[in-house]
Amino acid sequence: EAMKIALDMEKKGYKIYMDAANRTVNKLGKSTFEAVAAKEIEHIKAIEGYCQRPEGDPEAAKMIGAIKHAEKKDYIRRIIEKVGRRLEEKPIKTDADLSEAYKAALDLERESYLFYKGLADEAASPTVKAFFKFLMGQENTHYELFQETLEYLDHPGDWFREQERWIVEGDLA
Repeated sequence: EAMKIALDMEKKGYKIYMDAANRTVNKLGKSTFEAVAAKEIEHIKAIEGYCQRPEGDPEAAKMIGAIKHAEKKDYIRRIIEKVGRRLEEKPIKTDADLSEAYKAALDLERESYLFYKGLADEAASPTVKAFFKFLMGQENTHYELFQETLEYLDHPGDWFREQERWIVEGDLA
């Protein structure tokens, strides 16, 4: 059941990000949302593949099924709906709209990370725990991507200064 929830979450994330990509005219925004959506497809395939492996191993299937999840289903549904509404409220026409879309995406990635962390913490099997930690790492990478592109969008001077530190020379005082 936990894997089904994770799979559903990744599918909804893919749809949210592709919808955002299709609503923006900003090339950076479009490519960022499309890139993260492509990663969501990879996660979907990884979860589906993982779920196929333990079918022949009743003990592994029992361990996956033993993860507590009842309240998590409603928790993640509320998150997806809230973030989806934020991203669907208006077209992404301006940099301010794109900035708001990135902030909504950051919320989704943060909540996804926390969701997977909860599942990893509850997992009895080291294999299941490692799988959820892998997904945590993926969500963290997405978060960092959105954070960095948001920094570029909102504060390009700071972004360039951080990326190109070696260019700054001399006395800045």
